[in-house]
Amino acid sequence: MQLLGLDLDKNAIQRIEARKRFITDIELSYFAKVFNVDYQELLKMPIE
Repeated sequence: MQLLGLDLDKNAIQRIEARKRFITDIELSYFAKVFNVDYQELLKMPIE
């Protein structure tokens, strides 16, 4: 993420994974770039 220009620290990632923090729209677009998918595909993923 940092290589693409988004500074997201380890604590933020851990809180997202633990569902203690929401992902912003900007972060979602960066995740889509990292995973090489359309952001809408990430929105379709079920929450377990």
